[in-house]
Amino acid sequence: MDCTSCNTTPTRPDRPHTFFAHAQDTCPECATPVEARVVLRDGRVVHLLRCAACGPQEREVSADAAAYVRSFLARGVVPDGLVGDHLFKHTTSTCPGCLALVTAQVVIRKGQVFFLKDCARCGPSEALVSEDASYYVKAYSFARAGTEPLMFRNTVEHGCPTDCGTCDDHEQHTCLPIVEVTDHCNLECPICIVDNQYSNHMAPATFATIVDGLVEAEGTCESLALSGGEPTSHPDILGLLDIANRPEIGRVVLITNGIRLGKDRAFAQALKDRGVYVGLQLDGFTADVHTRIRGRDLVAEKTAALAALAELDIPTQLIFVATRGVNDHQIGQVVELFLSGPHFLSLNFQPVAYTGHGGGTFDHDPNNRLTIPGVIRRIDEQTAGKVNYTDFFPLPCSHPQCVSLTYLLRLDDGTSIPFARFVDFEKHATLLRSSATLPATAEVEDALIDVIHDVFARQDEIPRGTEILAALRRSLDEMFPKQPLSPREAFRVSERQSKSIFLHHYMDRHDFDLERLRKCCHHYPQIDGRIMPACGFNMFHRGAAKGPGTPRAKFGRAPFSLPVVT
Repeated sequence: MDCTSCNTTPTRPDRPHTFFAHAQDTCPECATPVEARVVLRDGRVVHLLRCAACGPQEREVSADAAAYVRSFLARGVVPDGLVGDHLFKHTTSTCPGCLALVTAQVVIRKGQVFFLKDCARCGPSEALVSEDASYYVKAYSFARAGTEPLMFRNTVEHGCPTDCGTCDDHEQHTCLPIVEVTDHCNLECPICIVDNQYSNHMAPATFATIVDGLVEAEGTCESLALSGGEPTSHPDILGLLDIANRPEIGRVVLITNGIRLGKDRAFAQALKDRGVYVGLQLDGFTADVHTRIRGRDLVAEKTAALAALAELDIPTQLIFVATRGVNDHQIGQVVELFLSGPHFLSLNFQPVAYTGHGGGTFDHDPNNRLTIPGVIRRIDEQTAGKVNYTDFFPLPCSHPQCVSLTYLLRLDDGTSIPFARFVDFEKHATLLRSSATLPATAEVEDALIDVIHDVFARQDEIPRGTEILAALRRSLDEMFPKQPLSPREAFRVSERQSKSIFLHHYMDRHDFDLERLRKCCHHYPQIDGRIMPACGFNMFHRGAAKGPGTPRAKFGRAPFSLPVVT
């Protein structure tokens, strides 16, 4: 499903089932309590279990998957007159104190969703996980089968999350690999999600080995992101970008705070010459916001970086870490900026995760935080109808609680309009993918043809229907010409047809959900060959889940030591 029209690399196969949720169960042989993967397979519902004593087991729980899903969603309806918490389901989370895996009750309270946990060592705790219970419950209806990599890096032995790397029980391949090429940085961000040690830059040979491993595991990668630390502090960052710039990689993205970008015109030009994309951290527009989130006033530096990106027409993703009471009042402003320039391809909102060197100690209330619905609501309120709450849908690629997105079609006059205004995403779920742009795949071509027919039949009923129809036809013609495009050409053509707004909520010790980790598709490749799901890596392997010095989980192996570049 991920290959472009002329891709000749092996096709990644879909999983033989659709991973749906977690549920409590017992081993069929020894009756030990275990957590089950609930999967939909051949129209039935099956619990996949892994018992420490008896090994892998499975149990059929329903012969009618459609009826099971309807019943599951109905559990999210709170009875009239109920006072107190309504139990929706169970999952596995972490104790915020000792980071042990614990059972969590997923409850609905006054229209919001909370995890209720009780650790034998640290006692009870609770955390807000969604500001909109109806959105949270309905998201499960968007579950779709994942895709396997060409090869797994680990064989499951003890069960999730102890076998990360990824193991053959993992439910999704690597959609976005993120390689941390340095642990040096020119900022001390109070919300930093990583654990910078200021000790190493990755050697080019090491990076080349990682890229080789990615291509071996995936065949092709739509994107490869270089991060850190601050990757522009690497003394050979342009050399690393050259290594990544190979036919199997559709886009090479440099995730940066933009300080060097705005000051060093030759460096910015070098990125342009290499066709590199930029992911620019932009969490606000005023000195107070930058100081709270990034440690100092960055208004001038961000302004200079934005100017360089616009002048050189460098394809750009804006990354906005949304924090309640700090910068949530500037969410609409960044959307307006995003819509203002054709070089802005995507906007990624990340509700702050309280983990990492800075984020693990950032002042917060786990019961009063921004979640995906809260960010969407602010987009709606602050953009005067340009982008609405109902324009967003859960992303089926990852777990549907992880990411929400909307695509915006570029009209011929340069303005953009959300696809949800003229597309039924429940009918055309193919158009919902973890991509900065609509990919030029056969499935998307079929879906666009169907949408064109729908819009043609209703163009008088749809606001700007004639303009939308013209833009859709243009997109179809340019994305799917008679002469097939190479994968890289297809990316370049596709990205100018639409924009996207993503909301991706990385997890922390309060809202960690093992169910979500199972289908994580944002991965950190390691030098030893492991490809680590992002939130599992941050929680159990990085060693900074509660701030600097947090002990790793007893099963957590340290990441590789980066060879020093001199």
